[in-house]
Amino acid sequence: MLLIAGGEADTQLRQMIDRAKARGITLTTLLHSNENDLPLVWDLETGVLRVGTAEIRAKSAFVRQDVFRYLATKRPADQADARNWKVMFDGWVWSNPDIRVFNREFAMKDAVNKPLALVMARDAGLPIPRTSIHASKDEARASLKRTPVVYKPVAGGDMCRELEGNALDRVLKPHLPRPYIFQERLVAPDMRIFRVGERFYAFEIEADALDYRTVGGDAKIRRMTVPLHLLGPLRKLTNRLGLSYAAADFKASADSDTLVFLEVNSNPMFAAFDHASDGALVNGMLDWLTDQ
Repeated sequence: MLLIAGGEADTQLRQMIDRAKARGITLTTLLHSNENDLPLVWDLETGVLRVGTAEIRAKSAFVRQDVFRYLATKRPADQADARNWKVMFDGWVWSNPDIRVFNREFAMKDAVNKPLALVMARDAGLPIPRTSIHASKDEARASLKRTPVVYKPVAGGDMCRELEGNALDRVLKPHLPRPYIFQERLVAPDMRIFRVGERFYAFEIEADALDYRTVGGDAKIRRMTVPLHLLGPLRKLTNRLGLSYAAADFKASADSDTLVFLEVNSNPMFAAFDHASDGALVNGMLDWLTDQ
């Protein structure tokens, strides 16, 4: 029996649920929302998770934090609700070692540390962009004199943006309020490679934007052959991070056209990529979860 847990508004989960039903997989869903109560109780003394009086059992599980309700409302309470449900789901799944779940070796790490992942990627043999991490306006201005620069949050949660001098001018203090990752500006093509167990799925993304996520459905995604020279280093990196399910993003260097590693995500969006692969991606995920 496969358990799928997360937010009712999560289109990624809806796609997986529909596919699992179409394949005849025995399924339990735990989906929370503002409109529908989820009377879920986890008794740590007995270890039982139940909805009302019905005990929840699972041989495998897939859990996602619902980001969609917060993106729609921008209410901090919605973000906090989703986070607390995710922690509860994860705690129960991780506390049951017989449940098959992606990234069990990643338990308690919560999210990939982006600066550390860059260092580990380089150690694994993947090229990385010229990168510095700081909160200094002077350093940022100096880097702009040498090459076009982009910046993004150290902890993630926002888009990659191009650095401009007038943006720095609006900061009145000599330092920024928090550190950012500053990198050389890379160019198309964008590539995302998913790892699902020992299967890898590669996609090229065409978008008229620095960060393809800003254009939503206007991005064109097509499946492609996984570049063999990236496969070994990417397997080495994800093994070191404890990730059996992940997506790594690459972009080309403006100087050499070399594909350069940007980041790896431990719980990536997958619906659009599944569509571009004619269902192969989610089928691969369900194959792994149901041990096929």
